[in-house]
Amino acid sequence: MKTRITTSALALLLLGAMALSACGDSAGTQTEGEGAQTATTSVVTEEPTEEDLRKAIPDNLPEKDMGGYEFRVWTRERSDFVEDVGFDLEETGEVVDDAIYARNRDVEERFNVDLVQHIIADTNASADIVKGITSGEDTHDVAMGQVIAIPKLGTEGYFLDWYEDLPYVNLEAPWYIGNAADALSVAGHAYAMIGEFDLDVLRFTYCMYFNKEIAANYDLENIYDVVNEGRWTHDYLRQLSTEIYTDLNGDGAKSEDDLLCISGDPKSAVVTYQYAYNNPTYTLDKDGIPQLTLDTAKANDIVNKLNDLYWVTPGGYTQGWGTGSTAWWNGNLLFYTGLFQNANGYREVEFDFGIIPYPKYDEAQTQYYTMSDGAHGVMTVPVTLQNTEYASIIIEALNAETYKQVVPAYYDVSLKVKAARDDESVKALDLLMASRVFDFGYIYNTGSLCFTIQDLVSANSNKSESMYASKMKAALKEYEKIVEAYLELE
Repeated sequence: MKTRITTSALALLLLGAMALSACGDSAGTQTEGEGAQTATTSVVTEEPTEEDLRKAIPDNLPEKDMGGYEFRVWTRERSDFVEDVGFDLEETGEVVDDAIYARNRDVEERFNVDLVQHIIADTNASADIVKGITSGEDTHDVAMGQVIAIPKLGTEGYFLDWYEDLPYVNLEAPWYIGNAADALSVAGHAYAMIGEFDLDVLRFTYCMYFNKEIAANYDLENIYDVVNEGRWTHDYLRQLSTEIYTDLNGDGAKSEDDLLCISGDPKSAVVTYQYAYNNPTYTLDKDGIPQLTLDTAKANDIVNKLNDLYWVTPGGYTQGWGTGSTAWWNGNLLFYTGLFQNANGYREVEFDFGIIPYPKYDEAQTQYYTMSDGAHGVMTVPVTLQNTEYASIIIEALNAETYKQVVPAYYDVSLKVKAARDDESVKALDLLMASRVFDFGYIYNTGSLCFTIQDLVSANSNKSESMYASKMKAALKEYEKIVEAYLELE
């Protein structure tokens, strides 16, 4: 049975190894001259850094000379995603680009392979991937498609099984994020996978930003303390939203020209609350079959709470896509929902800000949760691939080295130092990245159940009970088809 290596366990192993090394090098005997004495030199060891821990995790791959094997990756035509793969990048002095360059060169040199990238149109990615496979030709080793579009194609037999067909892939390794494997699996089989090589999974993670100057002006307690003590809940946010609002332009109508407490779009940024409040649509049972576990009573309550927060409380405000941007940039918004990657664009704002997770449903909830937007990628391997040995080695190596080299560069350097601006944000970001969850229902969008929340909040409607009921039959029917297709492939 494969075991996931945790950083805490690795820390103990690494510290032990360092201690043994120190003991082996510290003792020396002085034998020259009369009155010779034994001298012992003490070696002080430092605790390993997070980067040390990452690098120390073995990928357990064999040393293999692949003789110039051409490893072909198909990617969508997105400037941000394409740069994340970066097979054509050169060293520029930019930290993240240089880390991507180093990852690629290390993998190429270690295994004597040639990494090749083929870009396909984002709007036609699914069709192009299928066309390449149905041609019967061995066209690519791995394709990166959109997570809410590509996995369904796996039920039609286009892709290899990540559990059975890729011998050097270890889905228990930390570079396959959180519960991603479970969310993509049926009965121990998965035909698409989420890993760190898809850097956009990190970049598209939802979080909350807060304006420190507004917090200070209202003499609020330290927001980070509230988060760290587990008191950052819906009720806490709602209370602030009843107290923080000023009609700055005096027109008597609430808008982004006013001082607001909480704002953001009522679309995916609102869907995130369902996961932040720990109410996934599906969960694996003991046989590895995803079962509908959506608590509709709780879902109804979440919708009611969000409509109250955004539409009723004085400081809440939402309208549509892009809501909150103007207020945020003008410095008159306390809390703003958004993506992790937005922090890079906020370097020019004129106020200091922090980054925190979404709140919890209540204090009884034991941890914070968030999700990554459905725009992020997912990896698939075509059934036409001939050399699964070589491909699985390089897939594992690229995911492992992204986890070890690129994520620290992007996260620790580019975001923590340049954008997050303080050590407290650093800890909050650690907490945020550890809280990402994935959901079978969101990925396969069975009956649009997980998007019900955005439809209702967008319309300021509390008719959630009837809407969930109207969608349930179709959702279960679609779910059954997907599970049956998985089992037939097995």
